[in-house]
Amino acid sequence: MTTELAQRSPLRSWQFRRVITAEFISSVGTQMTTLALPWFVLMTTGSPARMGLVFVIQILPVPLLSMPAGLLVARWGARRVTIVGDIAYAVLIAAVPTLYLADMLPFWALLVIVALVGCVASAYLGAQRMLLTEAIGPDEGAVTAGNALFETATSTARLVGPAAAGFLIVQIGALNVLWVDAVSFAASAALLTGLPRRESAPEPLSANKMAEGVRYLFRDRVLRTISLAALGYGTLMPVVLLALPVMAKSRYDANPHVAGWLLAAWGGGTALGTVVVARLARRISPTRFAACGGVGAAVVLWLLPWDQPAATAALTVGASCMFLPAVTAPAVTLMMLRPPEHLRPHVFPVFGAAVFVASPVAYATAGVLFEHLSVSTVLVAVAAGASLCALVLLNLARRPAN
Repeated sequence: MTTELAQRSPLRSWQFRRVITAEFISSVGTQMTTLALPWFVLMTTGSPARMGLVFVIQILPVPLLSMPAGLLVARWGARRVTIVGDIAYAVLIAAVPTLYLADMLPFWALLVIVALVGCVASAYLGAQRMLLTEAIGPDEGAVTAGNALFETATSTARLVGPAAAGFLIVQIGALNVLWVDAVSFAASAALLTGLPRRESAPEPLSANKMAEGVRYLFRDRVLRTISLAALGYGTLMPVVLLALPVMAKSRYDANPHVAGWLLAAWGGGTALGTVVVARLARRISPTRFAACGGVGAAVVLWLLPWDQPAATAALTVGASCMFLPAVTAPAVTLMMLRPPEHLRPHVFPVFGAAVFVASPVAYATAGVLFEHLSVSTVLVAVAAGASLCALVLLNLARRPAN
């Protein structure tokens, strides 16, 4: 009976639960390091510029190497790449406190370590999504729901990790928090080691496969369209996130509590949206789900530019974020399932690299915009852009997927 239930609902299988648990544990550790490592650099060097450089060096390899990393995933398989990535990350993060305590950690060595962490992440991020798909199977609805639950685990980690890091930094120091992160990745590797191996012939490392994956993404109408829309929302929503403290300052008397409520609404809306998507994913096709999410987000974003009480502003932010997982989860599902199996490791990294580049560009652009334009003007432009993305998704949903 248990086997039959697992077959009917892949989300209840032990493989899926292990993948989600491993993702949550490692994500909590990563979010702790996101606070602890910059704090360690700032406290030991006294230089905000060096702290910022650490961020840049760690992020830079991800968009640069995501597409070539797909070759490695195709060659080794998602399970092996994820496990090796967990172990490598644990060793690299543990090297920071180890070398520092041995008085062998000049700043250049720290930069080398964080650059290697970024290199690991370039293959790790795509492999995680493929491993999730392998644990669920080929059903589109189940994979969409699984991706939504994956985002739930990640969003929850973003809430838990920094808060835990702030507490632990006070109690044991930033350096020791890095040990906790290393242990979290070791635990993730242990969980994933028990997953069944997929028997498949290893592919040769060939740049032709990578180019074929890129061509397939741009040639396939569904993938091309939903990628464009998802990338649009991925570019617009960081502008909204950066607008929240600006709104608190300009509209609500620079009240830090309001800024906190707005940011909490962002996280809460996203988390609620992932749960809703997981519940409904098996009843709605990915393209229609994405269209519903895109339209909902666009409609709500038109409410944000206008002056309103802080409570309704928070509700508006939460509602707009609630619709976003209905766009991102189907987009990832189609990236994972629509291409032929031998091209899947080479298609998703293209999309991932584009999104990874778009977010920091959006943050930088938003900072300049808020220097010269009112927050309402910028948010009207965001709502207009989101409406265009929604129209693209609606047009996709109206036409056959084949």
